[in-house]
Amino acid sequence: MRHLIRWALTFCIACVVALGQPRILVVQAHPDDETGCAALLFALARYRQATVDVCVITNGEAGYRYSTLAEKLYGLRLTEDSVGRANLPRIRKHEMLRAAELLGVRNVFFLDEIDHAYNQSLEETLTVWDTAAVLHRIERILRRGRYDAAIGLLPTRQTHGGHKAATFLLITAARRVAPQMPVLGVMPSDTLPASIEPEPFVGQLPAPFVFDRSVGFGFNRRVQLAAVVRWVAAEHRSQGLMPLGPIPAREYYWLLSPDTPQARQCVERVFAELERALQEQLPNYPAHGQ
Repeated sequence: MRHLIRWALTFCIACVVALGQPRILVVQAHPDDETGCAALLFALARYRQATVDVCVITNGEAGYRYSTLAEKLYGLRLTEDSVGRANLPRIRKHEMLRAAELLGVRNVFFLDEIDHAYNQSLEETLTVWDTAAVLHRIERILRRGRYDAAIGLLPTRQTHGGHKAATFLLITAARRVAPQMPVLGVMPSDTLPASIEPEPFVGQLPAPFVFDRSVGFGFNRRVQLAAVVRWVAAEHRSQGLMPLGPIPAREYYWLLSPDTPQARQCVERVFAELERALQEQLPNYPAHGQ
């Protein structure tokens, strides 16, 4: 009985520690995809002391067409196919590491798969990547990381084939080695889209969780976590389009897998604990609904 009580206490303490410091994994196709969930990652890592890791499947070399301004910065003709594809993997890795440091990310795992071209085809992307190797790596990361939740970009009919494939492989790996772990799909937007066409492999979407980047706090409530998104985007200098345009006001997170009350409660707890931490640590951060 004494051993049983000691085991139970140890288990409860471990649960409290896990709750106190969430462990989050992001799986993305390219360097810079983390901008989609940058505000949440920054808030979790900096104000909840969460462990945040990022797995990047390709090095984003197909983005060479957007490197015009970076040619002067890096002294290379990056918009030429052969030059860009030869040099951007090294450049974009360094940019990704700088963005990760800004966010408070612990580890970045680079899988070095080919970024061949823009498409909207899940199947095409999976034939280009070494799918078995990517699955193996993600499964190993999940086993070692013992994450409380994982995040990918929401796979819709209109999104990049690489984004669809990254989230598909994340869900597949999670179902194999961490079937109870919530997998979330994120989409930044000013408002909840009236209609979303998700890829068939995620099924019907439940009501999303919302993290509002536009909430004002600090002096005159003029400070917003949306600023973090622009900071992160600006680190990806080789992609000239990244920091341009307005920053969407919110990050919407849908629970993609598993479809269980326990998974949803886990995510609700993470969001609720984060909101409390922000209210305690950020001056004038409003309570929910204000």
